[in-house]
Amino acid sequence: MNPELPFLTTRKVFSVSELVGSVSDLLEAHFGAIFLEGEITNLRQPVSGHLYLTLKDSNAQIKGVVFRRQARLFDFTPENGMTVICRGRLTVYETRGDLQMIIDYMEPSGRGAYRMALEKLKKKLAGEGLFDESRKKQLPVLPRVIGIVTSPTGAAIRDILKVIRKRNERVTVLIYPARVQGAQAPGEIAEGIATFNRHDLADVLIVGRGGGSTEDLDAFNSEEVIRAIAASDIPVISAVGHEIDITLSDLAADVRAPTPTAAAEMVILEKEQWVKRIQELKTRLMHDFQLLIERRRNGLRQLESQLVDPRHRLSLIRMKLDDLLARLSGQMAHQVQIKRRNVLDTQHHLSRFTPRQMLLESRRSLSLLTDRLREGVARLIRDRRTELTGYAALLGSYNPKNVLRRGYSITLSEATGAIVKDAKNVTKGEMVKILLAEGTLGCMVKKRVS
Repeated sequence: MNPELPFLTTRKVFSVSELVGSVSDLLEAHFGAIFLEGEITNLRQPVSGHLYLTLKDSNAQIKGVVFRRQARLFDFTPENGMTVICRGRLTVYETRGDLQMIIDYMEPSGRGAYRMALEKLKKKLAGEGLFDESRKKQLPVLPRVIGIVTSPTGAAIRDILKVIRKRNERVTVLIYPARVQGAQAPGEIAEGIATFNRHDLADVLIVGRGGGSTEDLDAFNSEEVIRAIAASDIPVISAVGHEIDITLSDLAADVRAPTPTAAAEMVILEKEQWVKRIQELKTRLMHDFQLLIERRRNGLRQLESQLVDPRHRLSLIRMKLDDLLARLSGQMAHQVQIKRRNVLDTQHHLSRFTPRQMLLESRRSLSLLTDRLREGVARLIRDRRTELTGYAALLGSYNPKNVLRRGYSITLSEATGAIVKDAKNVTKGEMVKILLAEGTLGCMVKKRVS
């Protein structure tokens, strides 16, 4: 035994593990389950599923751990920078000797709780379709009346009126005065939107306020205001002058403007913008007219290709007539030849018989045959002439002039030159040309009977 260290034999000597374990026991026994408020930093979640973090305030910090089975019970997702209230017990992590808190419950604190509530509201309203792009309405091109729901004394209304008066002094502006922050603000803003819709007072609404802190925008994150905007039949522009934060009003409105001034600029276009839009519409109109004219021209070409030339049909009929005449002449010559052969045969028989009576009978027979021949030829000529007359009449029926002489007329569109076949294709006031048997009339359509 070392005589210089007698106190070692009279005092208990702890190992490091024993000391750390004793401190842990003392902490748990003294504090038990405690509540601790702090800001989350150094948050991480390894593959084990446990949450490791540090809770701090302005002067101190302490490490904390949330085991996986407890983390699954949280109804929010912890994030760095979030201020929370935790419940747990104090202990010492023996491996490193660090003081830490084993956390079994956690909830957001202050604005953290507000943000959680806001996120829940956002998910709820989104689930109802209040933020869907399909329900958003187009802004009117030339509004005659602009409705504004905002504070009548704030900078926002002055900025809006300045832009509107500069761009179009003839536009009527109606202002519904409403608080834009405080407990009564949501109700007044919602009532303003409903009033404009109830009486159909405006073509477009601007709802908003000037800049401010995040807390100042609470009214434009309220469920009452969001539902009023979504229910509006009048297009709504959300004009909250806080470009960094996106409020729920921005999501529900038909259009979001970063500032009240920008909202006024959206509603009233400058002269140069109107000139540009008119030029674009003019170009589009000219292009559409060119397409229409080209389609009409192609249709006319198609009709022309389908039209039968009367001269061509006349030539065909003449060829058929010449063929019939040639066949008629050939048949007549053949019949004459047959009759002549019969006469020769008769003469041959006569030459063999000399009695006068036979000669007379032969002459009578010849005369009879001659008459029959003449009648046959005459009948054949009549038949062919009748057929020829029919073809001539058919040819005449195809002549447009003959159709017009019977009292008919042809109506043409003066704009396109196309034949008007259906009264539905003619509009009141349209100029048409009427072709008659003799001359042409220019007429204006006053009404369409059927």
